[in-house]
Amino acid sequence: MTENKNVVEISVCMGSSCFARGNNQNIQIVKDYISQNKLDDKVLLKGNLCEGICKSGPNIKIDGEMHSGVDPNSLVDLLNFYCKRFIE
Repeated sequence: MTENKNVVEISVCMGSSCFARGNNQNIQIVKDYISQNKLDDKVLLKGNLCEGICKSGPNIKIDGEMHSGVDPNSLVDLLNFYCKRFIE
């Protein structure tokens, strides 16, 4: 997790289970969200290997907090929650 409070760190699990369960789509949703809201300098997007909690996937960690079972609707809600301080 980044110590910089001026940046939201999003880490998307790219392990085969999470990828197949939805993170293949979720990664594009995050990229589109960043672009649409002009957050390129406010969001650090990373991919990571398996978190070891595959049964709970797809898993996405935001500012060090793990979120499991992330579908496109819940992902947008999460992004709005964590990024609201940067959106005009």
